[in-house]
Amino acid sequence: MFCNCFLKLGKRAQALIVAYMIITVFVIIFSGLLSKAITEKNLSLRNKLETEAFYMAEGGIEDAISYFASSIADYQVLPDIETMPVVTTFTTFGGATVNSIVTRIDDSDRIILEGGTNVLVRNYEVISSATHPRNNSIIVTLHQIIARRLIPTFQHAVFYNDDLEILPGANMTLSGRVHCNKDMYLDAENEKTLKIDSFSLHSGGNIYNQRKDTGLPLAGEVSIRVNKSGSAKYEDMDNLDSDAPEWTTESIDLWKGTVKNSVHGITKLTAPSVASIQDDGYYADNAQVVIVNNTVTKGGVTLIEGTDYPAGAVTETTTLYNNREGQYIKTTNIDLKKLSGVGYTKPNGQPYDNNLPENGLLYATRDDAGSFYEPGIRLINGSEIHRARGLAVVSNEPVYILGDYNTINEKPASVICDSVNLLSNSWSDAKSTQILDARVATVTTVNSAFISGIDNTTSGHYNGGLENYPRLHEKWSSVQLNIKGSFVELWNSSIATGLWGYGSPQYTAPTRNWNYNTNFNDTSKLPPFTPWAVEIQRIAWWKE
Repeated sequence: MFCNCFLKLGKRAQALIVAYMIITVFVIIFSGLLSKAITEKNLSLRNKLETEAFYMAEGGIEDAISYFASSIADYQVLPDIETMPVVTTFTTFGGATVNSIVTRIDDSDRIILEGGTNVLVRNYEVISSATHPRNNSIIVTLHQIIARRLIPTFQHAVFYNDDLEILPGANMTLSGRVHCNKDMYLDAENEKTLKIDSFSLHSGGNIYNQRKDTGLPLAGEVSIRVNKSGSAKYEDMDNLDSDAPEWTTESIDLWKGTVKNSVHGITKLTAPSVASIQDDGYYADNAQVVIVNNTVTKGGVTLIEGTDYPAGAVTETTTLYNNREGQYIKTTNIDLKKLSGVGYTKPNGQPYDNNLPENGLLYATRDDAGSFYEPGIRLINGSEIHRARGLAVVSNEPVYILGDYNTINEKPASVICDSVNLLSNSWSDAKSTQILDARVATVTTVNSAFISGIDNTTSGHYNGGLENYPRLHEKWSSVQLNIKGSFVELWNSSIATGLWGYGSPQYTAPTRNWNYNTNFNDTSKLPPFTPWAVEIQRIAWWKE
């Protein structure tokens, strides 16, 4: 019947009905397509927001790991802390925050022996949860298992937080573990040889067989010990460095694992920042003996010269002229023998107490140098340290060590400071302003670990490298300087900022007999308050 009625309609009516039917079909199709487009757009937007939340959670993980490592290194938390919450703020997401928590998994540390060094390892889990600020229904939670590894900084012959440069002008042998967090530049001048007697030469950046300031190789050789059993074997670099296409595999094949850098998985080790040595920092807060200018306090009690310690134990001079700095130094002179009281008696005939710190930590600073002088701390009569535990001397100023140090009945010892300066047994302040030939050094021996600042090498300026890590002020030509300890660099010098220069009026180089103190391989023989180098290894991760 419908068909018959339809046939009875006029042609115009028939056409109109067909048009309406076609329009209806198009509307249905369009509605479906529009609905699909909207759904796909919403899915695309949600995927975008989920991806952003994932990156936020991932950023929270990385920030929590970094903060965890630096907090241990800077003594803000104990190295075996159970839990640590961390909040990360993202300015790119309108100040959105991500909450993370670091939780200890292992009940105790595992001790792993690596290259003669005991590494303390403990596992932690880091959980980071990110809620997207534009859609709080989008939450991404990530889990990361990490191994927190602790290595005493002084169990390195050399540890540098910044670029490490070793470019000696004379034959030099370096023994012990070597690590730097950035790039390493190794070479030798004048057809001499830099010999690295170590099974661990690691860089968190690249390793180059050239100068940093010019980018050019020198005429000498770098010979590195091969990591294998049997008699010692050495292989030369011969321009095999990070610039070589075959570096990644050839370096392993040649040195059997001694030489590794970032392409082999070497990562940054976190160590204390310069804030730790300031007069309101960790070391000042924990020092049992504190010397400010010429005032000595022990356990918070101010000591009286002549009553509590011998006269002359702590004095002040302004007669030392530093040619590198171009300034006189307002110096606190600490006579370690007198401060110990050993061999000295009070006016009543009673012996003085030993005023070296029982906990082994002495902090010294000056706050009155003014603009005419540069401040400095000088250690004298330190050939024997009269404390069984040893001694760590810490200052936010440059430290000068006069003469033999810790050579009699050797104890664990360290100096942590803005810059370390060594003055020979023949040093005289009266000659410090005279020509270099008037300042002739004599054989001197120092047994101490160091943490000290350096300055940066720039184009046209070499900072002196490791071979000039201790700053010298005399004519040392053909004179032996013996050092047994550890060389650690964690910051740039902020007080002693004079540029390194060779020859008159500053100094000439000694015969360097520098060695790692193997006693430090025994943790019971490390200097008091030895800081940790903290390494984080990522083990496994997953997304909820």
